[in-house]
This record gives sequence, structure tokens and C-alpha cells, in this order.
Amino acid sequence: MARSRSDFRGWSWWALVAASVLVPSCGVALAVFFVIEGRESADQWASILSFFVTVLVAATALIGWLRQRAETAGDLGTLDVAEPEADVVAARVERLAAKVEQVWKAEELRQRLLDPEPLPVSWRTVGPPISDHWRVIGGNNTPIDLDGNLDDLYLTVRTKLPKARLVALGEPGAGKTSLVMRFVLACLAAREQTDAPAGPVPVMLKLSTWTPSVQTLRAWIYARLREDYDFDEPLPLDHLLLVLDGLDEMAEPDRETALTAINAAFSADFPLILTSRTSEYLATIDSRRADVLTAAAAIEIKPLDAAAVRDYLTITTKPSRLPEWASVFAELTADPDGELAGGLSTPLAISLARVAYAERAANPDHLLTFTNRRDLEAHLLAELVPSLYSDVSEHARASWRADDVRPWFSFLARHFRARGISWPDLSDVVPPLVYGLIIGLLAGLFTGTAFSLAAGPSTGVMVGATMIVAIWTYTVVIDPELSSLEQIGRRPLTIWAATSGLFSVILWYLTAQGDLAPDHAVGITLVASLWFLVMLCRSLIALQIAILDFGIVIALTGSPAASPQALAVTALIAIIVASILAAALPHFFIAHVLLFAMGRVPWRVGAFLEDGYRRGVLRKVGGLYYFRHDLLREQLAERPTA
Repeated sequence: MARSRSDFRGWSWWALVAASVLVPSCGVALAVFFVIEGRESADQWASILSFFVTVLVAATALIGWLRQRAETAGDLGTLDVAEPEADVVAARVERLAAKVEQVWKAEELRQRLLDPEPLPVSWRTVGPPISDHWRVIGGNNTPIDLDGNLDDLYLTVRTKLPKARLVALGEPGAGKTSLVMRFVLACLAAREQTDAPAGPVPVMLKLSTWTPSVQTLRAWIYARLREDYDFDEPLPLDHLLLVLDGLDEMAEPDRETALTAINAAFSADFPLILTSRTSEYLATIDSRRADVLTAAAAIEIKPLDAAAVRDYLTITTKPSRLPEWASVFAELTADPDGELAGGLSTPLAISLARVAYAERAANPDHLLTFTNRRDLEAHLLAELVPSLYSDVSEHARASWRADDVRPWFSFLARHFRARGISWPDLSDVVPPLVYGLIIGLLAGLFTGTAFSLAAGPSTGVMVGATMIVAIWTYTVVIDPELSSLEQIGRRPLTIWAATSGLFSVILWYLTAQGDLAPDHAVGITLVASLWFLVMLCRSLIALQIAILDFGIVIALTGSPAASPQALAVTALIAIIVASILAAALPHFFIAHVLLFAMGRVPWRVGAFLEDGYRRGVLRKVGGLYYFRHDLLREQLAERPTA
């Protein structure tokens, strides 16, 4: 596949490079300027310094915006400058295949899709106008019979569809995700069994995690490879077989944009599988903007018939308890098209019935009390959490009872909606107003105390109050997410701290030897530290520059009673404290304490999510958790949390 223009570094990346060079250059020029001019006209230079700091703040904000723009456009961390060698690409492909297989093999076992045997899921062929023209799909106008069963999908796509492009449709709970998951594993198994060159790696991605207005399709794909499969190596997309799951789970305006972008990004020969609820897909392709998925055939999963439901519940029930199902089985036999059979006709519903009644001592006759299939489905969804948390003897957290976890899951369902659940992202729940106030008070108290010791109580009060106001204003008005050093990593931060410390020691030594004036040493030290932070930080640097401005001005004017060296050390300490308080861990800790106090989440959030995954309420893709099914999430989101 030919490389498009989006394969190369974009304008935002080059602008970021230019800004990152110009900003520290201005810092060096400013330091040299003060070394040359001295402090004879301190008041004038203080005003000039404030002007330069304002320009530097604006330039830093520009750098932060350019970094965000470059990442959104996919210009950072997705491509090599040069095309990698074929053997390098082959090795990367195999590593990705191993990661994908590890994720979905574990999910298949956890969902018990093969225990004791697969559900008899089948589908029917859907032709134009829901699919593309048969001539575009297969090269002639002859319809292709795609009807098949669960394990036939791989052979259907490989042998009957020359371009390996398919849309899998179905009603809610019909088993679309399980179907394509089995397809992914079948593709991976076939890659290992053949002696021919391995084909593309099937990669299953959740479309609900993509917002087309914010992120390009290519950038989103690479981001999901990092998040879902821990794969961060450059790899051309023509080595992937994309399985895009859940078009219906996207926001309604985004569906048309997404389908249009998919058709525009990939040629008709690019292998691709798309899943969606039937009604949402039909509404999308009937709109003026969107078209059908180019060159893709379409299938629709059929409901399970009453005989299949009865057989599956029979083999999943303990033999001694089978007589308890006599009334339910009789109803399924007598009225195979009735409400009971319809309510149990999806893989989701029958798996929920298995958990709630076949594997528990509950009386299945309760299923006969529902006269509407939707009410029956809602009842089965509501019974999932109590069923899975009724027996705590096999789990480590015996204190997690159904009454406890229900409001926690409800809160997570409302807050995260269709996106993946990650316990560090709980920090997003705290309003910037609250977080800015808490973090501002902590930073103001610490820096105010430090400056009081270095330059007197009045200076300490002034700096502390300035810190509180600056942080509160910054988090509420400028940067609600307060992104900063948590996005850099420990290694660059360690390099910055070590380099700044060594530079400060050298200048301090030169000052003691009389080779450098104290005020010059202070200015150069602070500007050097600023240089490193501008290169590393993304947004909080604006606040840190304000503290540097105050420290430099009072150091150069000679107004405080403290030595310039003490002020330099104090200012650097204040910068480090502000950076640490604005990092992800303190932010999450504050959110964690507040949410726990309000009863929204348990104290051990990570253990709770992992336990929910083991029990079957959640499923796990990479480091993110999703609810077992979108219908379950929707129902939990409607329940009160208290």
C-alpha cells in the first residue's frame, strides 16, 4: 500500500522542533544579558525581565499546544523516519501477533465461550443495499452465499471474500464481539500452522474509544496498539487486518464521520472487519454523508432457536438440578416463538441465565413470570452482579458484597461510559475548582514556608499567597487537566534534577572563588533550570515561570535580607514541589480519597477492577477494563449509586 502524506512528519511536529529550539535560546540570551549588564539598573531590568517572562510563558504555551497537536495528528511516536528493513518488520509483526493472541486467548477462557461447547451461533447473508455491490465485492454480479456458523467465519472470509472485507451485524447481545474474537484467534492459529509467509495480524479495536473530531484514524490505531496491546513499535498498517468492533457504541454524530474516514483511509483491498448493531448501521449508511463500507459484504447474526437454548441450558446445568428446569423447557418446547424463547434467544441472555439460574440454587421458574422479552432481558442483566458476588468463598475480597459493589459499578458505568476504565483516570472526576484549591493550598503552604526561612515572613506570605492564587487560576482557567511532569517519565525528570543540581554546585563554587558575582550565579542557575523544564514540561511550566520571575527579581534587586544562593536553592525547591504536586499520583490520591469518602469507589480500586474482571462483570483489553456488554453498562448507569 502506498504511503500517504500522513505517513510523514506533519507541520505541527516541525513547528514543535522550532519552538523547542527558540525558547531555550531566548533563555540563554536572557542569562547572558544579565551577566553583562549587571544590577546597576535593577528596577528597569526587573520590568524588562517581566516582559521576557511573559513572552516565554506564551512560547511555552505554544509548545504545549504544538505537542498536543502533533500527537493528535499522529506525528509523534508512530513512524520511523526511514522505512525499516523487511526482517525488522517481520519480527515486529510476530511480536504483535503474540500480544494479540495473549489478550484474546485469555478473554476467550474467561468468557467460557468453549465451556462445555460453543453456542450454535449462525448468520445469514445480507446483500445490497446494506452491503456494497456484488461486483465490487467479488468481481462479478453473482451473489455470494456467506451463510455459516460460529467457527466458519475464518474460512468464509478467506475463501469466499477476495478482499477480506466484511460487516457483521446483529441485535444487542447477539454475540458480535464473541464472533469476531473467535475470528481473530482462528486467524492467529492459521498463521502458525502454514508454511507460507504469514498474513496480516488481526487486531481487534473498540471503536467507542475513538473520537474522529479529536484524533485521526491512523493516530487512533497506533494509540490503541499502545494502550490495548502494549505495542509501541512503528509498523506499517498494511501488516494489519483491522477488526473494528462496535460502530453502534460511538456517539451518533461520530458514526457517519467514522465510516467516511475509514472508507477514505483504506483502499478497497485493505482487509477489514466491522461490527455494529443492525439498526445503528442502517441509520448510518442511510444518511447523506456516509456510504456502505467499500467492497465489504454483510452478514447478520440470527437469534438462537428454542431448541438450541434448551440444549445449552441442559448441558450447563448440574445433572441433579435438571428437574428444576422442567417447566421452562416445557414452555420453550410448546411455544418456540414465544416471549420466553425470544428473551433467551441471544448469546448474552442465555449466558446470563446460565450464571443466574443454571449455576446457582435459584429457581428457574422465575423466568416464566415475565411476559415481555425486554423485561426478561433487563431482569437477567440486573441479576448478573448479585449472582457473581453471592458466593465470596472463592475470592480474596470476602468483604465485597453485592450491595457494596452495585453502586461502585454504577458510578464507573456513568463516568466512563463506553470508554475503557482505568483507575488513574478516576482523577478526572474531581472538578478543577476543587483540585486547584487543594493543590494550591498544599503548594502555597510549602513554598511560603520555604521562602519565609530564606527571605523573611513577609516574603514567605507573599510567595505562598501568589502560589495559591496562581495554581487555582491555572487549573480552573488555563489547564483543567493540569498535565505536566507525569507525562514525561522518571528518566528525563531524573536527568533534569541531576543536571540542574550539578550546574548549581558548579556556579556556587565559582561564586565562592570570586570568579562570578552571586546575583549572576542566581540568574544563570534559574534560567538554566528553566531551560530544562521548558524542554520537558508541557503546561505547568507557566506557573513555575511565575515563581522564577519573583525569585529572580528579588534576587537581582537585592531587597531581601537573604543571600542570593539561599534564594536560588529555595526557588528550585519550590519548582520541584510544584511539579510533584501537579503530577498524576497526587492528583489521583486526592481524587481517590474524595471518591472513597463519598462511597463512589472502594479503597483498593485496582484490586476491585481486577476482581470484577475475574468474576465476569468486566472484560480486560490491555490495561483497560470494559463492562461485559454495553447493555450491562447502560443498565448500571441508570441505577442510583446510593
